[in-house]
Amino acid sequence: MSIRLFSLLLFTAILTSCHSNTEENTTESKAPQPSVYNPYSKSTITLELFRVDSVDNTGVRGWGYNVMVDGKIVIHQPTVPAVMGNNGFSSEEKAKKAGEFVIYKIKNNILPPAVTPEELDSLDVLD
Repeated sequence: MSIRLFSLLLFTAILTSCHSNTEENTTESKAPQPSVYNPYSKSTITLELFRVDSVDNTGVRGWGYNVMVDGKIVIHQPTVPAVMGNNGFSSEEKAKKAGEFVIYKIKNNILPPAVTPEELDSLDVLD
């Protein structure tokens, strides 16, 4: 009786093992592969800085930036992204650093090119 039980358990273990490997291989092959295509690889990407208080009359002060792709505004950023509040960057230099970082992300296919408070802090653009 114990040989039959052992054989049955061994057979079940082998079947389960084969079935699991088949499922894993199927799942892996269906997983979307990361895209290496960068739609902006041949584009001209530039940065345009502006004083926020010269753009509108909302009481917001500071500096902002536009990211231009082939001469067209694709990102208009009048406020410091990823942080609370509606203030622009405190200096033109800080807006430039943040905008250049966003352009770096676009050129390196890190899309969307969102920034985090930690990234802005590491760039030393937060006050």
